[in-house]
Amino acid sequence: MSRRKEFLDGYNEGTRAMDPELAMRFVTPDFKFLDGALDYVVTRENFAEYLLGWEQRMQSIGGTGRYEASEELSQDLGDVLLSWGWWKFDGTDIEGSALIKVTDEGVLFEKIAYYRMPSTPS
Repeated sequence: MSRRKEFLDGYNEGTRAMDPELAMRFVTPDFKFLDGALDYVVTRENFAEYLLGWEQRMQSIGGTGRYEASEELSQDLGDVLLSWGWWKFDGTDIEGSALIKVTDEGVLFEKIAYYRMPSTPS
């Protein structure tokens, strides 16, 4: 397994377990988490607050606080590993995509974008 894949797997394990300390072991010093619903950038310094507030934010819109990931794929381009996936907040119709970029130093960034299914015409 490549070092970049190990960083990705460790980071994903930490975020899916809602364990920010574990996730941050696998990121670069200048790590950024870009959430399209926020007007600020999540960094190493405020990642724990962001991640630990996740459940409450999702419950406030009718969700369970958990999410499902699907359609995940990764491609190692030689100098970086890109990982993409589709996600859906459990209990809501809110879903979107995520892109993670991993270097030989760790996870550089994660970007998430939102997509909501259009209403079915009556």
